[in-house]
Amino acid sequence: MALFSRRKPAPVDDVVVEEEVEAPSLPPAPEPDENGLRRVQDHVDYLLSLVEPLRPFGMSLLEAWDQVMCEDINSMINVPPNSTAKVEGYAVRVSDLMGDDGEFAVLELVDNPERLQMGQASRVGVAGVLPKGATAVLPETFAREDDGRLTVLETVADGEYVRAAGEHLAVGTRLLSEGEVLNDRAIGMLASAGIDKVLVRPRPRVVVVASGDHLVDPGDSLRHGQTTDANSFMVAAAARAAGATVFRVALHSNDSEALKLAITDQLIRADLLISTTGGSRDDYEAVANAMAELGLTDSVNVAMSPGRTQTFGLIGEERVPMVMLPGNPVSAYVSFHAFVWPLIRKLMGADPVRKPVRAMVMKGLRSVKGQMHLLRGEVIQDARVRTVERVTDPHAMAELSRSNALIVMDEDTEVVRAGESVMCWMLDDD
Repeated sequence: MALFSRRKPAPVDDVVVEEEVEAPSLPPAPEPDENGLRRVQDHVDYLLSLVEPLRPFGMSLLEAWDQVMCEDINSMINVPPNSTAKVEGYAVRVSDLMGDDGEFAVLELVDNPERLQMGQASRVGVAGVLPKGATAVLPETFAREDDGRLTVLETVADGEYVRAAGEHLAVGTRLLSEGEVLNDRAIGMLASAGIDKVLVRPRPRVVVVASGDHLVDPGDSLRHGQTTDANSFMVAAAARAAGATVFRVALHSNDSEALKLAITDQLIRADLLISTTGGSRDDYEAVANAMAELGLTDSVNVAMSPGRTQTFGLIGEERVPMVMLPGNPVSAYVSFHAFVWPLIRKLMGADPVRKPVRAMVMKGLRSVKGQMHLLRGEVIQDARVRTVERVTDPHAMAELSRSNALIVMDEDTEVVRAGESVMCWMLDDD
């Protein structure tokens, strides 16, 4: 008997093969143009493809104001709910007004019956509710009262002098359809139809994270080298105007760990994060690096002026979308309207495509072919024509404040001469 034996090889089925897990990444980005830049519309479409509308839930009417309907709504009641009198007179059954002999009838007057019986009439005032069974209102001049009896002097037809139940709105009538926005008039209509709750998408919760070690909040004293933070306030207000519920968080630092902590802390309450900085390259790079460590990012040069450099990310395990805006105030504001506004609209279930208006330019405009230029402008509408003039000012915030539109010079436009038309994004009518 052998004292030693060769060890049998392990069965192949027992060998554990570790599968290589592919690192998560964003979907393939659009191809750049011949200049190595991403076209604006390609970038918008790419960002929109990375977010989904928020899940709808039921809200009371006032809470749901200005939000997008996620269901068709039909009236649950008649408006008015009861048939009422248009004139002062008597609720009657038309079939009782004439006797079998062809003469006018004499009816029994009764007070406030729930249902009008054969041969009865009941006094009713203007807008008074008719008793059940009544088919018309006999004006008081068409009859004569005498000791609890009503002598008919002139007849009427069925439905005459009556505002019928459901005349304004009948049960089952379509009131609002999915995709419509619930405005103040619609709320009144729904309330009148007996509806107190609707299924809508909630307002996106947008958190604006302001960072920069040289920034201070308005009202704080400035030391040498410091600047008042205006971008985050401007962008937060713009996000609110777009329909979002907005929170602003200020971090007066560029420290990497502090930035990551500030961003991570906001993920629990954010449907969208927006980063604003003070304009220095260090500010921008610090946030971009923090985003890259926390999620999947896309940083690209877009064929747009201002706002060439754009950074987007899906942050954390829940992949919360985050947009980093340029530090220059004009670039930040223009970038918001070009890229963040459509994201907010998609999150809330609204149409993310802008509806520009056409205006005639008062002075000629020039652009660089191959880039979209978004110029600040003032649109004026008179009785005959809509005109626009470019707004320029050395102070960026004053320039933005005086503007009510962005003049869109697309990638294929180099010159727009005075008297020609151009498309504009209106800033105050969205």
